[in-house]
Amino acid sequence: MADTLTFDVVVLGAGPAGSAAAKRAADRGLSVALIDRSVFPRHKLCGALISPRANKAIRDVHGMEMPEDMYLPSRSVEFKWNGEVLRDIEAPYDLTYSNRIDFDHWLRNSALEAGAVNMEGTRVAAFLDAENALELADGTRIEYGVLIGADGAASPLAKHLFGQAFDNDKIAFAFEAEADQPCDGEKDALMSIDFRIVRWGYGWNFPKRKTRTIGLGGIKSVDQDLKALMAQYLELEGVDPDSVKVKGAHLPGGDYKKRPGRENILLVGDAAGFVDAITGEGIALAIESGAMAGDAAAEALAADRPRRAEKFYFAAVKSIQAELDKVRRIRGIVYAEAFEKHFKDRLRHSDWVGTAFFDVLAGNQTYAEVEKRFAQKAFTSALKGVAAWPSKMRRKRAS
Repeated sequence: MADTLTFDVVVLGAGPAGSAAAKRAADRGLSVALIDRSVFPRHKLCGALISPRANKAIRDVHGMEMPEDMYLPSRSVEFKWNGEVLRDIEAPYDLTYSNRIDFDHWLRNSALEAGAVNMEGTRVAAFLDAENALELADGTRIEYGVLIGADGAASPLAKHLFGQAFDNDKIAFAFEAEADQPCDGEKDALMSIDFRIVRWGYGWNFPKRKTRTIGLGGIKSVDQDLKALMAQYLELEGVDPDSVKVKGAHLPGGDYKKRPGRENILLVGDAAGFVDAITGEGIALAIESGAMAGDAAAEALAADRPRRAEKFYFAAVKSIQAELDKVRRIRGIVYAEAFEKHFKDRLRHSDWVGTAFFDVLAGNQTYAEVEKRFAQKAFTSALKGVAAWPSKMRRKRAS
């Protein structure tokens, strides 16, 4: 007979969101299982810019700072437009670039040190909601009070709950490669963002100690060949496309779950769609939402009403959802072809655009405040009636 194990909280996925959920739940005295199909350390497609907001979330949840040997700091930033350099900017604070293979392993270890039980290298074979249980591929039965899904953009748990994780026509698809271009100290550690290498998306070139992470993401359904554009972008960035291994994955920026879960099953991070579709920030929102889910689980279990966990969690993540609503509205301007000339001009000349970008990354300014500033400037008319989706997709949704 297969083993049966019981935990207060079971977390699926040991990335930043899952590690934060497990750490917070364990810190609150709950028994926690941390399940991941991978064995850590493992690779993860991501530029791995750890923003000031993400670093603050790490301090708040894990009570620690990134070790200096795990990141490369720099303040050099370049805004581009289909390969054309529009502007060089110095960030008002250090931007820290890491590698997800090291970063995620470090956070996962923090959760394990707090008391979470490591159950990596296995996958879930069946979800048994009515029994508050799940079955692993090896036959082990895991019973839980609250189940937290931190299992990514292709979340099997979200698919189980809602029939699909996301509508792939509405979320982004990204390609990424590691180029053998080590940075010679902080002066060489230039980060660039290309705002028109793709439509309804952007490209990025992030420095690391031994490599550069080059990638692009955009809405695939907007009549564009993202794979061909990735090859073009690599060439513009001085990399032979045939010299690197290109990987691809869906990114849930632009579409999030209004109700991220059901009863005592909660979705966090990418599984909930908590990704900033303008800056690409996902790590900070992953850690923040993971901690919120850990707290919600603790509150519901303390009240002996685990199926009320959604009530506590949904209330907590409203602040994240409100910001992502603003992101969608502003994105309609940033990516709309009708405002392309104006946006390019603002990127090149406006000090405020650069300041807003860095303030949002740092968590020092909300998108509600950014939107107010938009309304005071030349974007006033653009904000009225602008859509959150490309026109082709609006027609598809209406049909």
